Amino acid sequence: MPDDAGPDRTGPDVVPAARVAPRRHRHRAEPSGLGRPPVRGTLLALGLTVLVGGTGLLTAALGDDGPGAPDPPAAAAVSTPAPDGGAVAAWLDAALPEAADLAATAAVRQELTDAGVPADRLRPAEDGVPAGTLLAVVGTAPEGSRVVAGFDRAGDGSRLLVVDPAPEDPTAGELDRRRSLAQALLANPTTRADGAAAAVLRDAAVDERLLSVLAAVTASGGVGIAAFPPLPGEEGSDLPARRVLVDAVGDAPVPADPAAIDRLRAWLAAQLPPFAPDDVEVTDAGVLVSFRYAPSPDALVSAATR
Repeated sequence: MPDDAGPDRTGPDVVPAARVAPRRHRHRAEPSGLGRPPVRGTLLALGLTVLVGGTGLLTAALGDDGPGAPDPPAAAAVSTPAPDGGAVAAWLDAALPEAADLAATAAVRQELTDAGVPADRLRPAEDGVPAGTLLAVVGTAPEGSRVVAGFDRAGDGSRLLVVDPAPEDPTAGELDRRRSLAQALLANPTTRADGAAAAVLRDAAVDERLLSVLAAVTASGGVGIAAFPPLPGEEGSDLPARRVLVDAVGDAPVPADPAAIDRLRAWLAAQLPPFAPDDVEVTDAGVLVSFRYAPSPDALVSAATR
């Protein structure tokens, strides 16, 4: 979801990423169908008890100038490539945790501010970029990096890419745990997921924080999964899904059943990191539950459930 860096640089211009404040959704309504986990916010006591079969219960505590007019200068007909600044700014706000700015070389800072990205979200990267940040490159992603998001630049068909330059892959044990949880979630008869949503689960291509939340909701009575919609800019990336559109809680459709929405939102608000969603939004199609980007969500779950 190419231009070279410029005459004075040996690589592409880069940008690291921001940290956006979690938006906790607190509600006073007491959940009546979704019980809070035994330890508030821990969600996944990941001594996973997965029972597939029988009831299928998955338990996871989880111009025309006229003749003779001089030709205009050639440069006047050339537009400088630039990304859609609104799309980049919106992605930054929705995708990344807060308390961070965006590092960029002078050329990229100018490009982004000209396109509408707030200047106070940017800082110089000429002296290097701190470890653990995302980078934005114009053109080709550096070898070994993972593309997180991409935005078209007007003018020459190139793209501004946000990449993780040193992605952390899950361990074999973490990957096995994620696969087992996804398979159990699919096998549970109270889980309703069809088409593309079911395919995402079969591939275990879900951020484990989100997968754990879905497992726990299913354990309390079932869940309907309509889709795993990516953020604009992240289409086509190989990131695990961090957002889910829930269209049923138990047997109650959402958003048609306000009580079911209240139960779900109250239960989600009771969670603590890493299982607390960053955004919960009620839409016409269901409840959209979102987590912001984390370099290694599987490791976050491992640390929280030791």
